[in-house]
Amino acid sequence: MARNHHLLRGAAAVGAAALVAGCSVMTPIQTAEPYNASDGVRVVVTEEIRAENLMVLSEEEGGEGQVFGSLVNDSQEDVVMSVTIGDGGIQVPVPATDQVLLGVDEIVVVPTVPVAPGANAEGLVEATGLGTVSANVPVLDSTLPQYADYVP
Repeated sequence: MARNHHLLRGAAAVGAAALVAGCSVMTPIQTAEPYNASDGVRVVVTEEIRAENLMVLSEEEGGEGQVFGSLVNDSQEDVVMSVTIGDGGIQVPVPATDQVLLGVDEIVVVPTVPVAPGANAEGLVEATGLGTVSANVPVLDSTLPQYADYVP
């Protein structure tokens, strides 16, 4: 009788393990899905052309701001991309299978940031001949210590 009891426990454990493992089959793996891993936004123009982690750093509405993020080209063709936020922006070539880091490779100044830190500024990301996408770009200030040295 004790032997049957051990067999039932073993069967219950195997069944529970199978049930728990089965739950993960229906759950998507989060790291396989693109998402905004930081404070900026992701702006997809095409499957291969996008802006990543796009943000503006500024101390105040109406003050000067600097744009940070990256322009990514995963295609096999060179493209020209532009980013416009308020009265500032840039147009820059992005080589095939490469990226341009805004704020590092290219400095982008917004002379007059249209919204206060904590709000979103309307922005446009364009890949010449491939389309233009509007985005709500977050404006951040020096409250977060990692940005304090980069706010104009």
